Parts: sequence; C-alpha cells; structure tokens
Amino acid sequence: MKDYLLDAACTLRRNYADLPFDTMTNAETARRVNERAMVALERSGESYAYLAMDGLPADRREELEEYRLISPDTREAVSGAAYLRMDERACVETSGEDHVVIGAYNENGDLLQCYGDCAGIAALLEDTGRMARSARFGFLTAKPCDAGTGMRASLRLHLPMTVMGKQLPAAMKLAIAEGANLRLVGNGICVLENRAAMSADSEMILKKVEECARKLCALERALRWRAKERKDINVADKAWRAYALAQYALRMGRNEALRLWSDMTLGASSDDMPYAQAALDRLWHIAHMPEGKLLQDTNLQPDVERARRVRAIFSGGN
Repeated sequence: MKDYLLDAACTLRRNYADLPFDTMTNAETARRVNERAMVALERSGESYAYLAMDGLPADRREELEEYRLISPDTREAVSGAAYLRMDERACVETSGEDHVVIGAYNENGDLLQCYGDCAGIAALLEDTGRMARSARFGFLTAKPCDAGTGMRASLRLHLPMTVMGKQLPAAMKLAIAEGANLRLVGNGICVLENRAAMSADSEMILKKVEECARKLCALERALRWRAKERKDINVADKAWRAYALAQYALRMGRNEALRLWSDMTLGASSDDMPYAQAALDRLWHIAHMPEGKLLQDTNLQPDVERARRVRAIFSGGN
C-alpha cells in the first residue's frame, strides 16, 4: 500500500568544462550540448525518447516534474530538451541552467537505485567531454548550492497527520538539523531533499536523507496512533467525506483525486473504513494517470472519465 514513503528521485547536475554556462540563452552552446548527450545515450544501448520542452503538453510536463525527472529550468531555455528513457524512470535534460541534469525515479523509494542510474549515465556523458570540476569544490554548477556532488536526492513522504496536527514546523526543524529541507507540496505530501551538495561522499548524503525520512515517518505514525486512540472525529470526518465524494462525484480533477487518496489513506490507518487498501492503490494510480492514457478508448472529458473510474472502484458505478 502506498503510504508514508511514496517514492524516490535523484538528480546530478553536470557541465562541460570547455563550454560556457549560457545554454539557457545561447542556441549554439545548447546545440553542442545536445549533440554530446545524443552520442552518449546512443552508446548506452538503451532507448530514449526525445522531448522538446517548448512543445511538451502541460499535463505531461507536470507529471515528469512531479517525478523529479525534469526541472522547471528549461521552461525559459531557448533550446531546452530532454531524453526520456523508455521505461520513464531516467531522463537526461539539456540546456537549462546547467548543461545537463540527469534524473532517475524509483516508485518504491530506493534512493540508492536512483543514484546508481544517474551515476551510470553521468559516466557515459563524461566520455563525450571533460566535466567542469575543481579539486577543492568538486563539480561546478550554475548555482553554488549545487556544487560538489551536483546531487539532489529526494523522497516524497505522506505526512497528513503531521500537517493536520500543526506539527509541520517541528518536522521542518528536524529536517534542517539532519541537513535536509522538507517542503509541503499539497494533499499531505511533502518532499524531503538534501540541503547541500558539497560533500566528497554521495552515498553519505543518501543515507542522511533516508535516516531523516525514517524519523519523520516515525513522527507521523505516532501522531496517527494518538488520533486513533482518542478516536479523532476530525480525521474520521475527512475520511468519510472523501469516501462519499469518491462514490458520487461526476467530475474530479487530478489534484482532487490526490486529496481523496490522502484523506482516505489517513482514515484507513486511524479507523475502520469500508474500503480495502487495494482500492486506495488503484485511486493513487488513477490520480497519477496522464490524460493521454486516461482518455484511451473514451470520448469523455478528462475530469469526467477520472470521476467515472473512481466511482467504479468505490461504488461499482459507471
């Protein structure tokens, strides 16, 4: 069942030593970076799909940004592009603030697997040109806070009771003390990420992020247990309202589906509810389904089709 630790992602930022840091605005530099990236990925033996950032549909961009496979950097880039591996679990983004941003995603929360995927692609890119690196500071990046390892390791956590119980400020302080940042992205979901990339040991950063996540999840479990012991009516109310909406809504946006999932998942861990964990996993899947896949074999509007599928899970409706 999806809860507490939701997924993991890792990115590595790299820049070629012989090219200026102007790919955001210089089409010629962007072209040269793209050529090198294509050569490197051809050598990988993997298949990649080319994505032009200026032509990427909004819902597709939102999906890939949520999985941390692409960044907002390339929204304004003159020749922003990305190469998405066919399993959609790794991506090489070019011509943003940094020459390349290598991203990897793991739906099971395995940060080490993400890092291994990124490091393998980074090694291929280094075969096409020496990366900008300092003996003192490590890899050089457009923003000083990313220098060193050039790595951002992140975990998405489901912490609805922490938010509802007004314990998020305390959780954020805990994260800072562990060398990480915690931010709320909505629907009880938070992203935990390392604060600084300056380290000689990437795996140590990964371990510290994972340890911090364990502490935050332990806090969330304790808060849920306390709510269950006192039969918190506010938790039950949120869950039952979400359940009713899941059964009868005729339209449902993606964000609303995620909110229902969060409220119903919290309810299931704090009280006896008339739905199974498998149903919640199906709701999670529908909430994350791109519109293109959602609308296969139907002529309904996206919000109508999403609501129809959710009704079918929780009430057997059409």
